[in-house]
This record gives sequence, structure tokens and C-alpha cells, in this order.
Amino acid sequence: MKKNNINVVILDDHPVVRNGLQHALQNEHDITLVGLYGNRREAMPSLARGGIDVLILDYLLGDYEMDGLHLIKHLRSHFPLLKILVSSSVESPAIVQLVMKAGAYGYVGKSHDLSILIRGIRKVGRGIKYITPDIQFELDKFLESDKEMHNYLDIREENEDFKILMRDLSPREMEVIHCYLEGMTILQIAAKFSRSRKTISGQKQSALRKMGLRSDLELFKYRSLII
Repeated sequence: MKKNNINVVILDDHPVVRNGLQHALQNEHDITLVGLYGNRREAMPSLARGGIDVLILDYLLGDYEMDGLHLIKHLRSHFPLLKILVSSSVESPAIVQLVMKAGAYGYVGKSHDLSILIRGIRKVGRGIKYITPDIQFELDKFLESDKEMHNYLDIREENEDFKILMRDLSPREMEVIHCYLEGMTILQIAAKFSRSRKTISGQKQSALRKMGLRSDLELFKYRSLII
């Protein structure tokens, strides 16, 4: 590992993404790619050896991996000095908020050009938290709405009747809600269960009605009770 460089490990289960990042980072004089992995088990020995400044982490890994939030918390507990930069196709402000609270140092959506991700690597590598401006804008709006609903939700969260309402969900509605709270999009859930987008969307909306919730914001407030 070169001194004064930002030493990077990539953990992403998509080979095309890994290869694209590897090619892009080859030309960056101040960034050294130390490891390139498709699953957590492969990456752990490299992280354990130390000397890694930034982990670029795909929020949605394979079906048999930890969900994104649990993985971030797991990595933070084992490697407290490691800075995690999440790169994900999920760009929901609710997910971004949860990820940053879990200990991530930055968040870049995969809809952005690789140059933006490289900028994020440099920021995070220098100890500066980084969220792209578009996601930050949506996050600010989300947090403002969160403040407006604060008193209402405080009362609701104290009500154990919510757990009773959850019992009315069908198994398919429950699995859709679980996947959604773990950061998957409607399209990704539809592909996972081989159902149509319309069916998944309908099951999600039906579950919200049964739980007495009016929006995704309220749903994420109850995440700890559901997952």
C-alpha cells in the first residue's frame, strides 16, 4: 500500500460494477484499490488485515447476505476506524437516513457517473462525510416532514396495538414490507418473487392500510417493530 494514498476495498456482488470501478480507479494517482470482492465472507480477511481507508459497499448484496443496515453495523463494530461509502441503486431518503445513522460515512446513488463516486471516495477518505447534492436535497425534505410529524408519531409509537395490526398482514404482504424496509425497490421485489410490479405495489399499499399508515415515512418509523 502506498503512503498518503486512499486505500480502498470494493464489496459489490455485480461483476460488471466491480470491473467498471476497477478500471476507473486504475487512473487515479491518489487512490489504491486493495481488494475487490463479491461477498462479505471474501472481504472480511482483507478488512481484518487493516490499512483500509474506505470500503465501497453495495447496499443490496446477494440473497444470502445480511441486509445493508445490519452489515454496516456489523462492520462498524468490528472495524470502528473503517469509513464506509455506500454505493446503491436505492436512493430513498429514508434508507439514506438509516444508513448514515448506522455509521456509514457517505452515500452515492448508482445513477451517478463514476466520477461522482470517485469524488465521494476522496471526501470520505479525508474524513469528510459525503452525500450527493440531489440525495441531500431529498433527505432535507424528508427530515423536515419528519419534524412536522414528530408529535403524532411519538403517540403512535407508544401504542402496542400496532403489533396487533401487523397480524392482519398476509404472508406475501409481510415479505413485501420486509424487502421494502431493507431497501429494495418495487421492481426489485417483483423480480425477486416473480410477480408483477402492479401486484407488489398493491400488496404494499394493502399492508399500509391494514397497519393504519399513510405514507412510507410512517412505515419507516416502525421499522424496528417489523423487522
